[in-house]
Amino acid sequence: MGPYTHYPPTLPGQIVRTQAFQAAQWVLWIGLASLGLLLASLALILRRQVGRPLQELLGGIRSAAAGEVRAVRAAARDELGHLALAFNTMVGQVAERDAALRVEKERFRALIEHAADVILVVGPDGIVRYASPSLETVLGPASLAVLGRPLQEHLHPDDGAALASALRAAEGRPGRVVERTEFRVRHADGSWRWMEATGTNQIDNPAVGGIVVNARDITEAKAAESELARQRDSLHQREKLAAMGSLLAGVAHELNNPLSIVVGRATMLEEEAADPASRSAALKIRTAAERCARIVRTFLAMARQNKPQRTEVSVNRTLEECLEILGYNLRTSGIEIERRFAAELPRISADADQLHQVFLNLIVNAQQALQSCPPPRRIRISTARHGGGVRIEIVDNGPGIPEAIRSRIFDPYFTTKPAGMGTGIGLAVSLGIVETHGGTLAVDCPASGGAVFSVWLPAEPARSSAEPVTVAEASVAERRHRVLIVDDEPELCGLLADVLRRDAAVVDVAGSGHEALERLEQSRYDAILTDLRMPEMDGPTLYRAIESRWPNLADRVIFVSGDALSPSVRSFVDETGRPLIEKPFAAAEVRSAVSRVVNRFRR
Repeated sequence: MGPYTHYPPTLPGQIVRTQAFQAAQWVLWIGLASLGLLLASLALILRRQVGRPLQELLGGIRSAAAGEVRAVRAAARDELGHLALAFNTMVGQVAERDAALRVEKERFRALIEHAADVILVVGPDGIVRYASPSLETVLGPASLAVLGRPLQEHLHPDDGAALASALRAAEGRPGRVVERTEFRVRHADGSWRWMEATGTNQIDNPAVGGIVVNARDITEAKAAESELARQRDSLHQREKLAAMGSLLAGVAHELNNPLSIVVGRATMLEEEAADPASRSAALKIRTAAERCARIVRTFLAMARQNKPQRTEVSVNRTLEECLEILGYNLRTSGIEIERRFAAELPRISADADQLHQVFLNLIVNAQQALQSCPPPRRIRISTARHGGGVRIEIVDNGPGIPEAIRSRIFDPYFTTKPAGMGTGIGLAVSLGIVETHGGTLAVDCPASGGAVFSVWLPAEPARSSAEPVTVAEASVAERRHRVLIVDDEPELCGLLADVLRRDAAVVDVAGSGHEALERLEQSRYDAILTDLRMPEMDGPTLYRAIESRWPNLADRVIFVSGDALSPSVRSFVDETGRPLIEKPFAAAEVRSAVSRVVNRFRR
């Protein structure tokens, strides 16, 4: 047999195939097991290295989405670790931002809730959508009921239109500032509080959705401003009164000089007249001149407040004198005066000039109240005994005084008259005068209409401070005495000289203070009459010169003045203690004053 001899298999084919299939199965199972082991290892690795970090990362994202920011665990050795670290950095930043936002939110909440100003959010429809807690502080409890209600419901009817116009002007213009506006809002107690407001249009801002109004309570500032204006007006009125006083002082001096001449000459004519007709004519001239003098003194007293000079006064006569002063104005105004004067009224102790001022004020007020009324226009003036005194009523048929202001009409500078018609001080001054005299002044408005002003004054015995003029003082003709008259008015000097020469006096006249000093150098006088107001050297300067050079003559000086109500004149006269003759004077008054001085040094 050769090397290539072939031997056919001896094993059956079935066995060979079976053994081959089994070997293949083992290989397959071992491969599957290896694959499963590999997959399990891979799954474990993926779970640990990818799945768990992803799970934590997704959980952190879900928490952040829900508003709860927290960090996740991560290793920085792979991409997921880097992603987790980035996420943790972001989480930290978000946490810091949220903390800062919470602090900022709390800060703004505290600022708004504790601010003195009121902050409102008003929607485009005018509904209040937000109100800061300070609203209750400003407007009282329950004021937050404004929420959900139109703002106009709580505003003063006169101010709502202005605020609504300012709000409308800002609508449609995002960020537009609301014009500064003042308005009144009702307080919980029913009163009105003044507010000053501005704001910004934030309607397009979804976080606001309205106009933000910032309002401040300026009620106290308004009251202070009103008081300041009242004080300015009061100061202005006082300055006007001071100017009026100075003006009237000059007018009084200029009028009293000629009035003194008229009164003096009429008195002398009355004394010298031989027939009754001439005496009657002289009496009428003197009476008219004295009436003019009373009017001047009354006007001067209205401009200057002085200590009352109380004498025994007839109320009926005082009222008649006031009606004489106002007679022309009352007649031309078509006002009928009805007098109801009681007879035999008790006399009262009062300052006649001040009572003139009170009654003139009340009658003029009644006259002005009737100006706008149709005829008939009437003023009834009545007097009667009442409660141990005298009651005076001045009643008009005018429109009366509204009840709302009736309690304020006696307040200084309160007036309902148009500008230029009154200062608001007449009734206040009248009340002060009446109360100074121990009386009362009241007003009433009956249902039938008109106003009733009632004055009550107590009846007291007059305490006259004037020294009685004795017969010995009234006549000093025992021997001739020398009198020096000093005045820059020649007519007045002549009148005084004629009056005193009747007492057999030797009279010299000087037209100025300098001329008087020259005469005093040459002669000695028993009495010296000097006017207080003169050019170059006035009466006080002349008196100081006499007091310095001839001290024994200073007690012989008698002052003459047409402005006795002036504070400076009163102060000087009180300081020197010398007698004062007021212009216009009566002849008997001049003779009496000179007689007292002359007789004093004769004894």
